[in-house]
Amino acid sequence: MKKRMVVLLLGTCLILISWTSLATYEKQPKGKKTYDRTCSPCHGADAKGIPAFSPALSRSKIVLGPATKLIRVLLRGSDELKTDPGHNNKNSMPSQANLKDRRIANLLTYIRSNFGNKAPAIIADEVKLVREKL
Repeated sequence: MKKRMVVLLLGTCLILISWTSLATYEKQPKGKKTYDRTCSPCHGADAKGIPAFSPALSRSKIVLGPATKLIRVLLRGSDELKTDPGHNNKNSMPSQANLKDRRIANLLTYIRSNFGNKAPAIIADEVKLVREKL
């Protein structure tokens, strides 16, 4: 009888732990996981960047500006910014063109709606159109 209670209690605990982990995972905004893995090593978990190394994404003119330019920067890397006045970061951002359109849209929407940014969402079709024109 005691064995059965212990097994039942352990089983219940495992179910609750699994359910809690799933609930936490589902609450993450789309694009956060990609940001954490792809962008935060240089731009920081808070998107404030590193002076003279990588620009801040928080309250950035490029992030808050036209979606097309931001998409081009992500697809082409920082080469897209070489002609921009004020672009003086020594680090060069690699192209993220290997990411699928939906993942790029989710990532950029996440950046545009977090870190003090408030800009419209980007959809996968916008990314697709910009990619086709490159």
